[in-house]
Amino acid sequence: MSYVTARDGTRLHVVEYRSRAGAPKRPAILCLSGVTRTSRDFSRLAPDLAETGHRVLALDYRGRGQSDRALESDSYAPTMYLDDIRQVLFAFNIHKVVVIGTSLGGFLTMGMAVAMPTVLAGAVLNDCGPDLPKDGVARIADYIADARTYPDWSTAIDAVKAMLPDLNLDEDGWRLAAEGCFHEEADGTIRADWDPRIAAPMRRPAALPDLWPMFKALRPIPCLAFRGELSSLLSEDCFRKMKDAHPGLRQTVIANRGHAPTLDEPEARSAIHAFLASLS
Repeated sequence: MSYVTARDGTRLHVVEYRSRAGAPKRPAILCLSGVTRTSRDFSRLAPDLAETGHRVLALDYRGRGQSDRALESDSYAPTMYLDDIRQVLFAFNIHKVVVIGTSLGGFLTMGMAVAMPTVLAGAVLNDCGPDLPKDGVARIADYIADARTYPDWSTAIDAVKAMLPDLNLDEDGWRLAAEGCFHEEADGTIRADWDPRIAAPMRRPAALPDLWPMFKALRPIPCLAFRGELSSLLSEDCFRKMKDAHPGLRQTVIANRGHAPTLDEPEARSAIHAFLASLS
């Protein structure tokens, strides 16, 4: 693991995966998680991709995981996240990258297509689209702001199940989902692994701009999009419109999954490998 210092002095935690076989022979990959999630969400996918010849980075956004909590809540904004990403890529001397972005990570990938288009060699969008329901954002902001502490892992897992009832994971999957956004304190209690102040910018009236121009900026870039069949944040209609706006877009629906697929599903893993092979 490594740390990169952002422009404002915030320390960002980055996990790097490399093949044991030697130097990477395929494009670098940057994994970006959902809004309260951490680099641990990619603890299965990233090593798998590294073993096929990719250099893989997984980032803890500022205010999450092992990255610093920001001094000012105003810095928990997409423009700052994009600048953090730019600093991470610079620090690792990466000039071209395939981004795998879940939820917020996907929106930031769209932002990269506008802010730094020459960096993107490809994009994988996991259960996110330009028509984001406002009630869904409000519900997520309320959940984030109420960062509770739980007495044990079982209770924390139950809380994740209540928040994501349509995810339909097995017990091992639910445990991994909880470990991706909670950590255990020295006294055994389970605490949210995010700063609840990250919700503040999401509550502002201008927090939801028109995302379609950002998505359309991906048109020159090879792109794969996933939708959870039961997703409440990415509708079938929006998913269809995304294909109309980006004719080259590859699309895969993950059966019996809500928001958001873990990308450990066999059909997701197969689609990602096929997509990456097409870029070589």
